[in-house]
Amino acid sequence: MHKSPPSSVNVARKNLRPLQWNEAPQRGDFVEDGRKGFEPWSGPPGFRADAYVQQIFRRLKPVVVS
Repeated sequence: MHKSPPSSVNVARKNLRPLQWNEAPQRGDFVEDGRKGFEPWSGPPGFRADAYVQQIFRRLKPVVVS
């Protein structure tokens, strides 16, 4: 059985959205790990998302139905 490395996170792409060019990445965002998975973003803070080579993703906010 193939196990993912501990640094990868089991999150579905349908639960993520790409950051807009003018958003700043933050703790809790993700980048693709090259194995059809995602890993936590660990880049330097203070830059807009369009300054990075890799696409950065953020979890979608849960929809509250009342």
